[in-house]
Amino acid sequence: MNSENLFSIGEIAKAIGITRKTILNYETKGLIKPDRKDGTMGNRYYTIDTFTQIRTIRVFQGLGLSLDEVREYLDDTTDLQPMIQRLEKMKNQLILTIEKLKERTYKQGDSVKKITIAPQTIYCRTYNSVSVSDKTILLRDTALEAMRKYGTDTTRRMYFTEYSETSPTEISYCVAVPAESEGEYIKHLPLLEAISFFHHGAYEEIPDARKKLLQYATENHITLSGVFRNLYLEGPPQHKDKSKFITQIVAFIK
Repeated sequence: MNSENLFSIGEIAKAIGITRKTILNYETKGLIKPDRKDGTMGNRYYTIDTFTQIRTIRVFQGLGLSLDEVREYLDDTTDLQPMIQRLEKMKNQLILTIEKLKERTYKQGDSVKKITIAPQTIYCRTYNSVSVSDKTILLRDTALEAMRKYGTDTTRRMYFTEYSETSPTEISYCVAVPAESEGEYIKHLPLLEAISFFHHGAYEEIPDARKKLLQYATENHITLSGVFRNLYLEGPPQHKDKSKFITQIVAFIK
């Protein structure tokens, strides 16, 4: 091999931002092998193909895959479908986290948008409740029931409440659970169209803030179903100051 077409272990480490020890560990694990070894010290050199392979290993490690899983991927000895499902789940979790952080940073809550809510499975209990303190207790109790029975779906907003314009005190307390869940109080929701915005402030302000959606619907000739949803992005677990609470208020389109 022409040495001009090879990278030393030091060059590889510097280019990818890892240590020589990491590359040697990949060799020990059987993920790669040097394309040439020279001298009494066994100096290692690698082609561009091996460089690309090492970079691929680092990408998958960054996504949470073990070295054993990466080896199976490189050897083409594994079913890729579970890996795809795992990465899709991670993608959805990242999207939710980025959305929340952007909203917390830029506070674009004044902007009403038309959205599509993906199908999901929920655990849902319905109660009559008026005060914010009662609603908070009921939502927490429902979340505890759901997680003990079914676990949680971290690719969706963890919990929300839903209610109709005509019966605002009859509230459904809902928790995202794994899609395969079946049993009492489990509902499988279809894809839904809606308008929404992010409210920054105390829960007591939500009824007045909701009027913004009604006004937007009137101005844009959108017929609503009369059902609203409050998705809780940040609240008491994150803040003592109620002005920093973030709630996504949703009105469904008929």
